[in-house]
Amino acid sequence: MNDPHVKALYYQVVVGKDVDYNNAPPLSETTDTFEISLDGKTAVFKMKQHYSTADEAKGVVEQYVRAWGIMVGLEQDPGDLQLVFDHADIIDRSPDTSDKNVVNLQAHLSAHVVVSDSAIGSDSVVSLHVSRGKYPSFPKNFSASPDAETMYLRYKTYRQKRETLTSMAYMCLTILEAGADSRKEAARRYSIDDEVLGTLGKFTSTKGDPEEARKFPKYGKFDPLRPKEKEWIVSVIKALIRRAGEYAYDPKAKLKQLSMKDFPDLATS
Repeated sequence: MNDPHVKALYYQVVVGKDVDYNNAPPLSETTDTFEISLDGKTAVFKMKQHYSTADEAKGVVEQYVRAWGIMVGLEQDPGDLQLVFDHADIIDRSPDTSDKNVVNLQAHLSAHVVVSDSAIGSDSVVSLHVSRGKYPSFPKNFSASPDAETMYLRYKTYRQKRETLTSMAYMCLTILEAGADSRKEAARRYSIDDEVLGTLGKFTSTKGDPEEARKFPKYGKFDPLRPKEKEWIVSVIKALIRRAGEYAYDPKAKLKQLSMKDFPDLATS
């Protein structure tokens, strides 16, 4: 090809075990770099800027795909839906017109250029079939930053029952604190009330039964987390992951202050 141009990238929609989106309407979205459309089998990213190779185009699209994967896990369940790269549609913007046979061959090749990755399967285990009425939201004002991805990885590990709630939540809390140098600075940077982070720190350091407690209790008596406290921790962690991605997307944006009233009421636990 004289002047290859990536028109679109095609991704397979891989649905997790015991989940379906049969009744979910198609999704579409437009960004500065591509237009995306998604139905039950395929997600198509139509590129709005010039990329000469599939790898160049993927470098842009994959950031969005990773961010959307986090949204899937936060809004629904990790592994419910994945986008797996299938092929690229590449055309020649300056075909050689001196030989008709060459022109036809190049057109044929451009319509069938395939650059594939090996497919990956769902890694979630679901015991009950779930029919989703809609697809998870496309990411807006959210970046799959290293912190957001690490926090989400630990959250996913917890959801897969490979890590305790307290261990996962404490790790997520310390990621925010380390990035900001302190808990107080993390509260300021990410617009989160001190009480929220303080309560999360208390629960993850002092609560839990023998299987999930992070520390042995001072007087030898374990204080198991109550159902409402577990619900509260999960709700907070999902909000913190989202907030980490929002801050990474635009550190100067004015973020809504997160307070205790944004999470389940602990008074009824």
